[in-house]
Amino acid sequence: MRHAPFAPALYSALALAACGGEAPPPAPAPAVTAPARAGIPFSEPRVAVTRDGLYRLSWAPVGGFVPVNEHFELEVTVTKNDAAATPVEGGAVVVDCQMPDHGHGMLREPRSEDLGGGKHKVRGLLLHMGGHWTMALSVLVDGVASTADDSIDL
Repeated sequence: MRHAPFAPALYSALALAACGGEAPPPAPAPAVTAPARAGIPFSEPRVAVTRDGLYRLSWAPVGGFVPVNEHFELEVTVTKNDAAATPVEGGAVVVDCQMPDHGHGMLREPRSEDLGGGKHKVRGLLLHMGGHWTMALSVLVDGVASTADDSIDL
């Protein structure tokens, strides 16, 4: 004899009712949570001194987080490497990131905007995969470039 697809459930319910038992409550639905966002949080800006010792570059991601495979922006402040941390006016900032273990860099070229007072915003950064990234933060002042080095592990 052929049974309808719901027959086993019906027979179980009838057997429980005949024995005076109650059917167990349905299992709760599993909680749905958003996947953790890949990247690293920043609570404080990082500071790097240029190789020639002339400038100090303080940098932090906008929003306090460097994501993996998502565009992000940096706030960069350029000062002289002196006791007063004198802001450097009129310089340009270039940021380049590389993955030396993989032999490649970013897939996008970020752009920098001089906000005045030594402050710059670098837009369009994209670190497309997790791993070790080196960073070259360069400042161009009066036609002379100075570069500071840093790195992050995503």
